[in-house]
Amino acid sequence: MGRAGKVKRAFIAVNAGIAFGYAIVLVRDLASPDILAATDFTVFWSAWHMILHGHAAGLYDEAAQRATQRLLLDGGSFEGGLMAFLNPPHFALATVAFGWLAERAGEQPAFAAWTAVNLALLVALVRLLWNEWGADTRQHRWMLVMAILAFYPVFGSIKNGQPSILLALAVLGVHRAAKSGRDWIGGGWLTVLTIKPQLVPAVAIYLAATRCWRMLAAAAALTVGVIAATTLALGASAWIEYLRHVHYLEQFWGTGTPDYMLNLRGALLRVVGLDHQASIERIAFAVWLAAMVLIAVVLWRRRIEESDDTRPAYAFAIALSLLSNPHLFIHDTVMWTVPLLLCAASMRDAGAAWRRFAIFALAWPAIYLMAGRLDIRSGPLTWLDLHTWSFVAATVVIGRALAADYASRSTTIGSTRPAARAGRYDAAKATSSTAAAVTANTSGSVGFTSLSSVRSTPVNSHAPAAPMATPARTSDSPRATTRLRIAA
Repeated sequence: MGRAGKVKRAFIAVNAGIAFGYAIVLVRDLASPDILAATDFTVFWSAWHMILHGHAAGLYDEAAQRATQRLLLDGGSFEGGLMAFLNPPHFALATVAFGWLAERAGEQPAFAAWTAVNLALLVALVRLLWNEWGADTRQHRWMLVMAILAFYPVFGSIKNGQPSILLALAVLGVHRAAKSGRDWIGGGWLTVLTIKPQLVPAVAIYLAATRCWRMLAAAAALTVGVIAATTLALGASAWIEYLRHVHYLEQFWGTGTPDYMLNLRGALLRVVGLDHQASIERIAFAVWLAAMVLIAVVLWRRRIEESDDTRPAYAFAIALSLLSNPHLFIHDTVMWTVPLLLCAASMRDAGAAWRRFAIFALAWPAIYLMAGRLDIRSGPLTWLDLHTWSFVAATVVIGRALAADYASRSTTIGSTRPAARAGRYDAAKATSSTAAAVTANTSGSVGFTSLSSVRSTPVNSHAPAAPMATPARTSDSPRATTRLRIAA
C-alpha cells in the first residue's frame, strides 16, 4: 500500500472513531430524561402543547411560552427562564404529531421517534451526497461517509432534536431538482426551507439566475397553500403574532447566546463582546442583505444560465448565505456539507486542482473537534477562531472556482455579454442559411481567397473537434453556450 492509500485509511479510521464516540453519547442521552428535557425538543414540545390545547394564539407570547415550559419541565425552566420557540407557525403544525405522542407516551418515546426520523433523513442526505460525488473508488466513498458521520453539527442536530439535517437535505434537493428539471419537487424543497426563512433568498436568487421560473412558481404556489392550511388550522393571528414578536423573542436564548453562533454575527460578538449586541445585530443584518445583493450581481454577471455546470454557482450562493446568515448556530452548519461537496466535485470534473480542497473539507470533523476545545469567546484566542476562518477559506475557494468556470466559458465566445450575444446571433444566422451537407472528412481552405468561405455552426463547448454534418433543417435558437467553427 502506498503513502496515499495509508493517508486515506487514516482519514477513515479517525473519522470513524469520532463518529463512534458521538454514537455512544447519543445513546446515553436518549436514556437520560434529564438531558432530554434540556434540549431544543422541549422548546418544540411547548409549541405543540399550545396547539393541541387550543392556545395557538399564544404561540409567540412570551408569558405563554414561559408558563408552558414550566409546566412541561415540572416547575423547572431553561437558563434565563425561557428558550423561545422562533420557527414559523407551519413548522409547529407540520410536526405536531410528535407533540401528540409526547402528551400520551412521554417525552422520551417522542424524542426517540423524532431521533429515528432525523437518522432516516441523515441516511438520505448521505446517499444524495454520495450520488453527487459520482462514480469514484470505494475508498473515497467511505472517506465521504465517515467524514459526514463524524461532523459535529450532524451529531449536534440529532442530539438536540433540531431539524438542521432536513434543511441540508432541502438545500441539496433544490439543486438536484433544478439540474433534472423537476419543478414541483424543487418547489417542495424550497418550501421546506421556509422553516428557516433566512435561507430562502439565496436559493431563490440562484433559481432566478438559472431561469428556473417554473420551479419558483411551484414553490410560491406550495408556500401559499401551506400558509392557507396553517391559517385555517391555527388562525390568522398565529402569523400576525409571529411577525410581531419573533424578533423580540430572539433575545431568550436559554444557554446559547449569540456569541455561540457560527456566522459573521457570532464572530464579531466574540471579538467585541455581548455589550455591543444591539449594534452588531444591525451590522450583521446589513451584511446579510449586502451578501444577497452580491450573490445576485455575481450570478448575473457570470451568466450562469449559460454554464453546463452550475455547481460552483450554487455552492457560492449557499456558502455566502451561511457565512452571513444572521441566525446560525453550530447544528445549522451541517448545511456546509452541500457547498463543500458540490465545489470539490465540480473542481474534480473540470480537471482543476481539487485534492487539497477535498482534504480540507474532509478535515472539518477534526477542525470542529479542535475548535470545541478552545475557549475563543474571550482573551487572546478570540482571533484563533477555527470555525470562522474555515468558513471564510471555503467561501474564497468556492468563489475562485466560480470565477474559473466563467473564465473558461468567456474564452470560448468572448469575454463580454455583447461578444457572447454576437457569437450566438452570428452562429444562428449562418446556420440557418446553410443547408448543404458537408462531407465528414473534408477540410477546406481558410486562406483569404475568392474560393474560401466562412461558416459558423453552433456546437456544445465540450463537443469533439472532428468535423460534423450540417443538418438539412436547423434551429434559429442554438444552445446558449457556443463556439465558432471555421470550415470551407
